[in-house]
Amino acid sequence: MKKKRILILLLSLLLILSIFISGCAAATKSDRAPLAPEYSDGYPGSATPEDMDLPPIEPNPVSPADPTLPRKVIKNADMTVVSTDPVKTKSDIESKASSLGGFVSDFSQQTNSYIYIQMTVEVPGDKLEVFLRQIGDSGVKVERQSVSSEDVTDSYYDTETRLGTTRDLLDHYRLMLGKAETIDETLQVQAKIDQLTLELESLQGRLNRLELLTSNSRVYIEIYQEKDPLLEKPSELEPLSWEHVKYFISNGFSRLGTVLLLVAQYLFIGLAVGLPVILVIVLIILIIYFAGKRKKKKRLAAAAVENNVEHRE
Repeated sequence: MKKKRILILLLSLLLILSIFISGCAAATKSDRAPLAPEYSDGYPGSATPEDMDLPPIEPNPVSPADPTLPRKVIKNADMTVVSTDPVKTKSDIESKASSLGGFVSDFSQQTNSYIYIQMTVEVPGDKLEVFLRQIGDSGVKVERQSVSSEDVTDSYYDTETRLGTTRDLLDHYRLMLGKAETIDETLQVQAKIDQLTLELESLQGRLNRLELLTSNSRVYIEIYQEKDPLLEKPSELEPLSWEHVKYFISNGFSRLGTVLLLVAQYLFIGLAVGLPVILVIVLIILIIYFAGKRKKKKRLAAAAVENNVEHRE
């Protein structure tokens, strides 16, 4: 019995010792396992290590542009004008913009009692002041005008520099792709090429947008119609002009129709909302009416009976 206990104890110790040794060996193997190659200065075992010494993908932050370079400024304007003929004014503005190399990029018109027009005009940035001055000299009343500007010189040239650097780096990785010796190297180089391609497209799109925003100025224009002639009260001693007469007649009929339509609409809304109450009132009136009618018939019948009794007596 004692020998069995000693044997079991020895087997247990051997089992614990074997587990401990296996764990230490696994930890040592894990510590010594080769790491996956990273993109830093090169690939382990590459045949051309000098080609792997690359600049980082992310360029340095924005730095001030060279003062000698042309300034890149986004200039936009916003104005409100009043005109007796908004449609003609809109046509004149289009003609002026076209003569300066611009165009209308957005337009909307509302026509009720008055005409209200919104439009966006794009003109070359260096012609913005000329365009605004031409509108002011065209006979319309400019009620409000503002010009805003944003200097994007540093951002523009920084994007341009990043674009060139990314393009050079992409060419370098494409050259490395042909020199890759293992599948891992090929996959890693291709992944960097894909990443740089996306970055190149993003930078090119940003540069194109900055170029567009700085080359053209956008002018947001609101055109209001001159105030209602009905508000211009003529002198009592002066006869009305035919224009006033025609305006009063045409607007009188249109406004009378509008008033009648509004009355009909509100009447319908009132009936629809108050229908339950109206039905209850009508029902009460009918009950009272028929009850009174019934009482009257009873009184007449009672009077007839009394008359017959009196005649018999």
